[in-house]
Amino acid sequence: MSDSRGSSRGSSDRSRRAKPSTNGGPRRAAGVRRASGAAPASKGSSRTARSGGASHSGTRSAVPGAKGAAAGSPKGTSRSTPKNASRGASTAGAAKRPSSRTSVKARHAGVAAAAAGAAGARRGRGKKAAATNFVNYPRAGAKSPWRWIPSLRLVVGAMALMVLAGLGLTMWLYSTTDVPEPSDFALAQTSRVYYADGETEMGRFSEVNRTEVPADEIPDTVKQAVVASEDSSFYENRGVSPRGIVRALINNVVGGSRQGGSTITMQYVERYYTGTETSYVGKAREAIMALKIDQELSKDEILSRYLNTIYFGRGAYGVQEASQAYFGKDASELDEAEAALLVAVIPSPSTYDPANDLEVATSRWDRVITRQVAEEQMTPAEADTLEFPETIEPSTENSLGGPEGYLLSEVRKELIAQGFTEEEINTGGLTIVSTISPSIQENTEQAIENLPEDRPESNRVGTVTLDPSTGAIRGMYGGPDYVTQSQNNATQARMQAGSIFKTFTLIAALEDGYPLDSRWDGNSPKSFPGGWEVNNYNDVSYGRVTLAKATTSSVNTAYAEANIEIGPQDTMDTAVALGLPEDTPGLTADASNVLGSASPTVTEMAEVYGTIAAGGVHHDAYIVESVTRPDGSTRYEHEGEESQVLDQDVATNATVALQGPPTEGSARSLQNVMGGRPVAGKTGTSERFRSAWFVGFTPQLVTAVGMFQPGEDGSEQSLTPFGGVTSMTGGSYPTDIWGDIMSTSLEGEEFRYFPQEVTLDNENRERSYTPPPAPDPTTQAPEPTEEPSEEPSEEPSEEPSEEPSEEPSEEPSEEPSEEPSEEPSEEVTSEPADDDNTQPTEEPTSEEQGNGQGAAGRGQGNGRGGGGDSEDGTA
Repeated sequence: MSDSRGSSRGSSDRSRRAKPSTNGGPRRAAGVRRASGAAPASKGSSRTARSGGASHSGTRSAVPGAKGAAAGSPKGTSRSTPKNASRGASTAGAAKRPSSRTSVKARHAGVAAAAAGAAGARRGRGKKAAATNFVNYPRAGAKSPWRWIPSLRLVVGAMALMVLAGLGLTMWLYSTTDVPEPSDFALAQTSRVYYADGETEMGRFSEVNRTEVPADEIPDTVKQAVVASEDSSFYENRGVSPRGIVRALINNVVGGSRQGGSTITMQYVERYYTGTETSYVGKAREAIMALKIDQELSKDEILSRYLNTIYFGRGAYGVQEASQAYFGKDASELDEAEAALLVAVIPSPSTYDPANDLEVATSRWDRVITRQVAEEQMTPAEADTLEFPETIEPSTENSLGGPEGYLLSEVRKELIAQGFTEEEINTGGLTIVSTISPSIQENTEQAIENLPEDRPESNRVGTVTLDPSTGAIRGMYGGPDYVTQSQNNATQARMQAGSIFKTFTLIAALEDGYPLDSRWDGNSPKSFPGGWEVNNYNDVSYGRVTLAKATTSSVNTAYAEANIEIGPQDTMDTAVALGLPEDTPGLTADASNVLGSASPTVTEMAEVYGTIAAGGVHHDAYIVESVTRPDGSTRYEHEGEESQVLDQDVATNATVALQGPPTEGSARSLQNVMGGRPVAGKTGTSERFRSAWFVGFTPQLVTAVGMFQPGEDGSEQSLTPFGGVTSMTGGSYPTDIWGDIMSTSLEGEEFRYFPQEVTLDNENRERSYTPPPAPDPTTQAPEPTEEPSEEPSEEPSEEPSEEPSEEPSEEPSEEPSEEPSEEPSEEVTSEPADDDNTQPTEEPTSEEQGNGQGAAGRGQGNGRGGGGDSEDGTA
């Protein structure tokens, strides 16, 4: 049964194998397309032949099978032939053995068929790879080196893929690229600070020197020149230039410098939004933004924005600043030649700046003119008439240099205090109007320049002039140059107040009910509880003096007594109420505070005295009047707050008393300087002449002047005399400076007078203590005679001690003169009185030397202690 099944299967196999041979044409064609089974077919035929058991029909079928293999028939050889041939051979071999001759022939036929099948299989495999592998690289069947050359199909296909990918990337970039907000740098504009007139520029704040101007203020000469030079197709292109991009790509591919093919719109995008881009993706985004912006903005808007942001060299961004930097004029005033030069420097400002290379700049300028002729913006004849324009020298000045640097610094500080940020100040394009009067500021600086040439380099002066009715600072001197000395002598430097602090005790006494004619012990020396000993300057004794006289002559002992009587706390509280900061160094409630141990700034003292000048109304000193945005809207406007901190009548009587020093006291030289204009104020000199002051006012202005001398380590040093003055007091150069500033600043202004003394409601005519008897005179000072009754003596004693004492002052004896009694020690000094004529003021130290013996005798006192104001004869 087994043989029967085998025979049956063999017959069936033979019949299936016979079919290809009867229809060899189509099968072979199919075999060409599918030839994977050729080799196994020949192998099967070979095994059949070798087995020797194949029938005649089996042998015949093997040969067609081999032929099918050679022809590459897949069905006849690959799958059916090996298996069926094997089975048929086995069955036939079991039935009948062929003759040896037949076997040999069959074997030879099998070998030939196998060889043909193998060759067909190889050819079939190669053709299938070419049919199914699109890339076919390296190329199958091709001989080297041709097999390494891509086929046309591969090249075309790759290019098609690249085009599709490029289109897809472009569509993706276009859909995902939005026009962003302009960069902060692009929007940055210079903020300008002006004097109070709103026209005179004081200085600028900037991170980038740019001022944006409207499109209608940019002349056509500039617009035409930049289009001709930078992008002649500007008005026709859509924001990008395909020709320029292709040119840039070719240059980049061949290894040239990286180019961007930029149009004016693309340059604008780069400067206004993206910054410099060098990558291809970055350039692609830049181009897409240019396309979008070209659709959103008009050509004129794009061009004007471009011209407002481009860098022209010399630190100038935008055509307006460039015009100022190169020609010192506004952009609206540029002519054709000047416009062409500005455009010529755009590609490389440092290279094409005439100040750096005139020949190169001229060549570049000529190129722009030639381009304008080519674009028919001007005729050749018009071009021939143009001459290379003259430019100004590049500015090397520091914006904060000189005395103005201190003003700008104070403006910045005040803006920050009002809520402005540094970024807004530096880049906001703000218009800042200060309170500084250009004329008063000029007068202030000139007053300092008028000081003698031998003034020590270490000598420093600070001044502030303000309007008492508002607190507006009209003038300030903080130093000669902010760049070399950043500390502001007017707002930051602190120095002992000296006798200018007596004004607070004066006001406290008036508030406590002590009138100006109340009397106090002015003898020297004088001891107080706690072992405190006070001396007057040069140890002069004045006897019983009124509060007004004690103010005029700056009598230390009388003011010390008054301070103890009313309470040092009242003096301190008064100073704070009038505007002195509570944390002022040295400000305490000690009895010695009356002599000026506190160390205020010049600005603080100007503000405090301004309160008195304003009738007791306090205004904070300020320097910024208004701030306007670039669009003209108001960003800030000063709204001063005022408060009545001092009774008006008290302020009036304090002003009456303070008219004494400029009239009869140490600052009386101002009478001539001011032309008889009413002045109130107080001089002050600190211990060991470490500082000298004069703070005074008229009804219109207040000015404070302070002079000091720091050591190398910053410590307070005694003022070094100069200009023929042997000792530096408040009645010397500080008074001279004050007079120079105020006399010139008030020139042409009406004379305004102070109110007359008034009677205070709380006046205490009966002192609560019995004045001690006057001691024997220790100097040439007058010896006041007290009446038996203290009450009657108040009025009468004042009259005889002042009126009569002035009459006999011409007599040989100086004692009867109350005025001379302040400085009888002048006779002790070695300097003669006639030296007075050579000094900077007529009587520069009358505060310390009542009969004006001159500067040669200044500072010769030998006072012993008495707080921060009396030692070494300070007042």
